[in-house]
Parts: sequence; C-alpha cells; structure tokens
Amino acid sequence: MGSYNNKTWEIVDRKTPEQKLWLAVLGAAASDAMDDSWWTKDGLYRSHNKRSADQEYFLTPNRSFFQVCYWAGLDPEYVQRQMRKALCGKTLER
Repeated sequence: MGSYNNKTWEIVDRKTPEQKLWLAVLGAAASDAMDDSWWTKDGLYRSHNKRSADQEYFLTPNRSFFQVCYWAGLDPEYVQRQMRKALCGKTLER
C-alpha cells in the first residue's frame, strides 16, 4: 500500500489541545451559520430566510471572532473569506 499523506490532518494533529478546542468552537459556529432552520416556541421546525446572528458572526466579524481564530491558530481573514463563499453559495442554491 502506498504512503498516504493527508496534510489537513497533519496540521490538526500538530495543534495544541486548546487550539483543537477553539477549532471545534469555530466548527460549531460555522455549522450553525449554515443551518437555516430553527425551533419555534410551539416546537415546530421552521425555515427562515433572514440572515441570522450566526451568519453575522462570520460576515461582519467582531473582536470575539478574531480572538477565537487567533486561539485556534487560524487566519481570521481566510476563515471569513471561506465562510462568505459558503454562505453566498448556499444563498444561491435556494
């Protein structure tokens, strides 16, 4: 079997436990931003079209966003660019 080199996992494996934690926080925030549905008070699952606070976290980042990216060992401008592409692509798919 040939050698398989997965650079992404190599980079993650070199991160500290704290950086891995903050990567997980950003991952959860990204997942929330991509989800366009929510629960109502009566327990119904509804879709909404307005931009959520979860999306705003990436589209108009604040100090918290930059700090979390720093703690995760990521370039905040790169993260914002990638999320903007993902969110805009998602909007176009509707």
